[in-house]
Amino acid sequence: MPKAIVSLNYQLCDPNQCDQGVCRAVALCRRKVLHQEKPFEPPQLNSELCLGCAVCTTACSVHALMVLPW
Repeated sequence: MPKAIVSLNYQLCDPNQCDQGVCRAVALCRRKVLHQEKPFEPPQLNSELCLGCAVCTTACSVHALMVLPW
């Protein structure tokens, strides 16, 4: 069975839409798959750490995160 991973669509990602520029999905990911250097910068995604739980996808208000089969 293929593992699911999260993908970040940087064309949809808009940190200006996040609360004070801080990505809520970054804070919710227990495995630290997403990392945001500074507010108002897009988060960086390390898909190798992703377990495919999709918690981050529910936190993204602009739907820039989605689960893909790997």
